[in-house]
Amino acid sequence: MTPPTFGPAIQLTFGPGVDVRPNWTPDSAGVVFERLLGAARGLYQVLADGSGLTELTLCNLPGTNATGRPAFFGLNDFAFVSDRSGRPALWRCNLTDGTVTLLFESSQACHGPSVAATDRQTLLYFQQTEGQTFHVHRRGADGDTIQITNAAGVQDQPWLLPDAGSFVYHAQEDGKNLIYLQPTRPGARRVCLSPEDEGTTYVTPFPSPDGQWVAFSCTHFGVSQVWVMRVDGTDRQQVTAGKPHGFPAWSPDGKTLVVVQGEPVAEQPSGQLWVLSVQVNG
Repeated sequence: MTPPTFGPAIQLTFGPGVDVRPNWTPDSAGVVFERLLGAARGLYQVLADGSGLTELTLCNLPGTNATGRPAFFGLNDFAFVSDRSGRPALWRCNLTDGTVTLLFESSQACHGPSVAATDRQTLLYFQQTEGQTFHVHRRGADGDTIQITNAAGVQDQPWLLPDAGSFVYHAQEDGKNLIYLQPTRPGARRVCLSPEDEGTTYVTPFPSPDGQWVAFSCTHFGVSQVWVMRVDGTDRQQVTAGKPHGFPAWSPDGKTLVVVQGEPVAEQPSGQLWVLSVQVNG
């Protein structure tokens, strides 16, 4: 299979806030994302054609922050991060029945939920363990949790491959920002997919729905851009150019990539969502 090709970027959101951490709904019809508006962070949804911008008020309590990227259990059922209980924890929002329930809370803040398309009962997340060390954990259908990364340094931003058997994540080790692939079982051998330092702590790797490719961010040429590579780390190609881009997410139907154009984590943040069509070549 030859590498996919990407069409020109088309702007999806236009403010007034700073948009970041998008993910597609399971039907590929819309994108749920985090919007920074003033000093508050909340979740919003927009349709794939840019229409129908909606604030997800069920998630956004006054005086609290709700953040992405959301991880979908079903069409209107997703995990997200909120500090509504006093510290960032994992919550579940069901838009159909209008409920928000606590999924998991720890003495340390929890971030970055991920759910696989073929196993929506297993959820990955990361949390601080001690000092500035972060590790990826797995929460099973029975509610039990287990740590599944163990290297020194930071392991965060996990995202499951579609078969739920492995996941990609960012690691900050020995002064380098790297992408790893690792099976979901505890203590499994991991494989580094980065030939060198990716140059950003916000690598946010995201697999394609067929499990063959990974979209990610790197700053090899001084500005963050979105790249893709095979799941074994080969055939790297740059997708975006010009202004900074990051936080890619592949649509479940494989036809579109959403990215953030701007610098949403800068001291003076900026960021809007853009989409690129994807052509998978045989």
